Amino acid sequence: MTAQRFAPNLDWLYPEHAYLDRIDAARADGFSAVELQQPHLHDADALTARLSGMRVVLINAPAGDWAAGERGFAALPGREAEFRDATLRGLDLAARLGAARVHLLSGLAEDGEVARATWLANLAWAAEQSALPLVVEPINRRDMPGYFLHRQAQALALLAALDSPRVQLQLDLYHCRIAEGESLSHLTRALDLGQLGHVQVAGVAGRGEPEAGEYAAEFALLQARGWPGAIGLEYRPRGATAAGLAWLTAAR
Repeated sequence: MTAQRFAPNLDWLYPEHAYLDRIDAARADGFSAVELQQPHLHDADALTARLSGMRVVLINAPAGDWAAGERGFAALPGREAEFRDATLRGLDLAARLGAARVHLLSGLAEDGEVARATWLANLAWAAEQSALPLVVEPINRRDMPGYFLHRQAQALALLAALDSPRVQLQLDLYHCRIAEGESLSHLTRALDLGQLGHVQVAGVAGRGEPEAGEYAAEFALLQARGWPGAIGLEYRPRGATAAGLAWLTAAR
């Protein structure tokens, strides 16, 4: 795989730099694409100017008051207006930044009938508003207790019920391994179903850099299948980000 297949998430990597300076740091390390988790917290014009040819493969739509524990609204009955506002804000910002896709967060809710119906109605509405691909991500409940979308089978069943080509799976191999024990079979199934919209990685041990070869089988599968997307790097560097990229050199 080439460097162009990987995209550092600038809310996680390069914390030793000011936010806008992280774009230049990523470029200096050979990256041509990035992810932005909370771009709405920054000036859109300044972001656009600094990106200057750097592709944005993913942004998150606003997810509410993160410091107060909010993690999105898609599965929350009674919060439909906030979900719609966050979605429209995310789509507008994606258009300004030239982002390829938008992640809509599901929120903290038990997986019950009401939450599922709310999620399906909200995502159906979002799909009608968007010309861009939308993605949803199962997040393990060890790291994010109570998150509605937390298992791969649950996500795929909801996507099948939704039946919209505009909404696909964001498969974070780290979250998958924590929740499911392994990730290769789940990645294979998502590819087989044509539901794979985006992939992310982190090292399972402490969510730092992956070990050399940690996702070799998954990367080989993506390459063999000709999957065209970028692989997001969403981990906490153990030290300076550039110094921890040796694993990636081997993966390329």
